[in-house]
Amino acid sequence: MMKIAAGDQMSIIRQRPNAPGRAGTLLLAAVVMLVGCTSESEEEAAPKRPHVQVPRLTNANSREMPLDEYLLNPAQLESVSSAYSMSIANCMREYGFTYPASDSFNSGIGADAPKSRVDGRFGFQSMTHAKKWGYHPAGGFPVDKQQRLTSNADPEKWFTLTGTRDLSENSGPGGNARNGHRIPSHGCVGDALLEITGSRNGIIGDAEVATDLKFKTLVDAQKDPRTLKVFDLWSRCMRGYKYSYRSPLGAMSDARWGKSDRPSSAEIRTAVADQKCRSRHNVVGVWFAADFEHQEQAVNVNHDKLAEVKKQLTHQVQAAQKILNKSKRIAEDSGHAG
Repeated sequence: MMKIAAGDQMSIIRQRPNAPGRAGTLLLAAVVMLVGCTSESEEEAAPKRPHVQVPRLTNANSREMPLDEYLLNPAQLESVSSAYSMSIANCMREYGFTYPASDSFNSGIGADAPKSRVDGRFGFQSMTHAKKWGYHPAGGFPVDKQQRLTSNADPEKWFTLTGTRDLSENSGPGGNARNGHRIPSHGCVGDALLEITGSRNGIIGDAEVATDLKFKTLVDAQKDPRTLKVFDLWSRCMRGYKYSYRSPLGAMSDARWGKSDRPSSAEIRTAVADQKCRSRHNVVGVWFAADFEHQEQAVNVNHDKLAEVKKQLTHQVQAAQKILNKSKRIAEDSGHAG
């Protein structure tokens, strides 16, 4: 779940919990399986977990996961993010301020990104990516714009944008601007939220229920005995390359990789060895099968809640498309008039 604060050019967009920052990009993976000995009565009471045959995979990005349809996929995220930014720009223009709308959203994962989900649950799975970018996203880590944007922002413009003149805050109650205009609660950000979600306090992005389930699998994954077993095989393989990591999670989240915008030669060598060991022991295949089973069980248990989540996401996507279509018509009309 997230509330996007403002556009990419002057606001402070809070990072999505499932979006890759420097640490998050290096560690977006999990697998889950319910384990342990149970009595016969406990087994009867527990939901039956469907069996997923373990495929031979080096890359699971083409495989859909049960929770995917309850989370924004990359194309939907781009549409909603662009419409949100465009809505803010239109509002700011009405108050006499220029606000350049961002016309695209780039997660930075690049060609290795799955088409059905925003986060890469199994980390980077491409030898081509490993040889060029290591554990960095394609293009390297983006430059953090927040401090520059807020320090250079005009308080009155910020007030129109967010409803507060405090540059350290994302939103405020609004009030009277110096030019006499009345700024509503949350400013133009609130207007955009209202247009897309139906509420000035709305949440753009994934619903809390779906996000919680996703992160639960990320946490529980490390307890999965099948995954732990294949991670142990991977770890032994990595020791053959002189690396000491207990799992691919440790390699991805090595603190050294986050210290620079571009990968070091040491990082690239590590990532290449990682991919070799993944392939040798079918790490992604085992990882995917266990994760899929757990997600499918979570969807079955939370069916009613997730049905409502799907309605909310559909509303956001449809509202975003209306904004984009309207802006496209206006641009076309302006071009014809010119």
